[in-house]
Amino acid sequence: EPITRIEPLLIELATPGGYVHAGPPGAGHFTKLVHNGIEFGMLQAIGEGVDLLENYRDKLDIAEVLRCWRHGSVIRSWLIDLMEAAYRSQGGLGNIPAYVEDTGEVNWLVNDALHMEVPVPVISQAVMQLFTSRDDRKNWARAIAMMRHGFGGHPYGADQSIVRERREGRVGNFLRE
Repeated sequence: EPITRIEPLLIELATPGGYVHAGPPGAGHFTKLVHNGIEFGMLQAIGEGVDLLENYRDKLDIAEVLRCWRHGSVIRSWLIDLMEAAYRSQGGLGNIPAYVEDTGEVNWLVNDALHMEVPVPVISQAVMQLFTSRDDRKNWARAIAMMRHGFGGHPYGADQSIVRERREGRVGNFLRE
C-alpha cells in the first residue's frame, strides 16, 4: 500500500498525536469533513451564546466573561480563546460584517448524511445559518410576512407595540423587574 512508504514522513510533519491513518482511500477525507461539521456546530453554539450575552438586558463585560470561560469552564476551548482575543481586538462585534464565508465542504457532509440516513440537525442548521448570514434581501422573510399578513393581519415590518409586548408583557419575562 502506498501509504506505508510516506507514512513516516506524515507522522514527522504532523503535530504530536495529530496523525491518523483513518482507513481505506477516502476515509481520511471523510473524517476531515466530519471534523469540519463538528467545528461548524461548535462555532454556531458559541456565536449564539455571544449573541445572547450581547442582547442581555444589562450591559455585560463580554470580553471578561469569555476570559472566565477559558479557565476551568466545561466549554473552555481554542475556539473560546479565539473568540475572546477577537472580541477584545475588535472592540466587540459592531465592526465585523455579518456575512460568513465558507468553502462549501460541510455541504458535502450534510449531503453524505442524507444518503446515509444519519440525522445531523446541529451541523445542518449551522450550514443553513451561514446561508442566512449572506442573504441581504431576505426574500424568504418578506414571503413569510406576506403570508402572516394574509392569514392574521399581522403587520409588515416592526410594530413597536408588538415588540414591547413580546419583550416586556409576558408573565415571567426576564426583562421584567
